[in-house]
Amino acid sequence: MKKQILLLSTCLLLSSLCFAADFSFTKGQRSAADLALDVQRKGPQVIELTKVSSGMTVLDLLGGGGYYSELLAEKVGNSGKVYLHNNQAYMPYIEKELAARLKDNRLANVIRYDRETDNLELADKQFDAVFFILGYHDLYHKAEGWDINKAQFLSDVLGALKSGGQLVIVDHSAVADSKTKHAQELHRIDQQYVIDELTQLGLTLVKKSSILENKQDSRMISPFKPEIRRKTDRFILVFEKA
Repeated sequence: MKKQILLLSTCLLLSSLCFAADFSFTKGQRSAADLALDVQRKGPQVIELTKVSSGMTVLDLLGGGGYYSELLAEKVGNSGKVYLHNNQAYMPYIEKELAARLKDNRLANVIRYDRETDNLELADKQFDAVFFILGYHDLYHKAEGWDINKAQFLSDVLGALKSGGQLVIVDHSAVADSKTKHAQELHRIDQQYVIDELTQLGLTLVKKSSILENKQDSRMISPFKPEIRRKTDRFILVFEKA
């Protein structure tokens, strides 16, 4: 159990390290830290794979410090909205970044949405798109303070997606056919498993992308090891709800 707690803490802590020394968010401009992250995360290109456009309402699910939320806020414009969701387990690691990003109503169309995963309080058919970035494997990760009811969680999220709405999944690739075997220790999940699971729940896979592919990644190393940090082989899946 202590090992699991340490793994989760390390996961959350490292997700915010790139911002540890720079919370310099300026109204109307993206930070230098965010721009640097674009090289490895390719957030703008990922969003261009989707139908997100002006006036839409988007959920950034377990969105951490809001890197994607800021990009989405620009895409949906003043007539759209972005809900930046986090749960309490994330707060010790991302709250400073989160507060700095949203300070003084800097992103007026971004709504800070703190809710536990078992009580998301989402409305039916509320969102045009949901972005779930580097978090799907955590539906299968268990630790003290972290135990998501996957069936309820997915039911709530998919129920909040409009007909024709899109669910975007980006995650660290596990070795083929390993399913959820490496979600606990390596924080990875098998791409085909995600496709099969969400297809069975009624979604249609409409797009895949290899822009975050790294063939040098063995897929048998934790994403938080320095030698592979932000350079993992990652898959991108875009699903659509009927």
